[in-house]
Amino acid sequence: MTANTTLARLQQLLPQLFQPLEVTGDPYLRFQLTPEIPALLSMEHVQEALLVPARGISPLPNLPAFAIGMMSARDRVFCAIDLGQLFGLPSLLANPRNYQIIVINFRALGTESRDVSEKYLGLAVLKVDGVARFETKPLPLLAENCPTYLEPYLLGSLTEKNRQIFVLNPESIATSPRFGISLFTDNS
Repeated sequence: MTANTTLARLQQLLPQLFQPLEVTGDPYLRFQLTPEIPALLSMEHVQEALLVPARGISPLPNLPAFAIGMMSARDRVFCAIDLGQLFGLPSLLANPRNYQIIVINFRALGTESRDVSEKYLGLAVLKVDGVARFETKPLPLLAENCPTYLEPYLLGSLTEKNRQIFVLNPESIATSPRFGISLFTDNS
């Protein structure tokens, strides 16, 4: 009886706790590309975000400077890259003990029609800040002060608290000509 009485009292005193929460906006993973550049990736493309010890990534020879090496997660082996370096920025990840990695699943990029197995790409970023929701339909166009090196990789930008946040296009990242090969073809 006490539980029912306590529950009834809580419902009476704190009715907002018992109201269904209406969640609006699309979910995005928020992260820092540099201390000055916040960015977003749609959660529909993100497999997971990981903190990976540096010893968990195996460097390989003859890879571009932005390629950190090969890593594994959930019984999958894939390449991890320094996302800032892919964009032509100086690396902020020099000699870290741990990498903050965002894992993108190519299956989520609409490649089902291309007869490829699931493939992943790890994006090392300065800091993962969690998930946020934004109303992005339609996604606002880029502001005038967008860095030119980011333009090929962007879907658009948002403004939050007078700060511009760039929304990255994972397919543009995965098909970057800087890789020198297409990550969508099966080379095995």
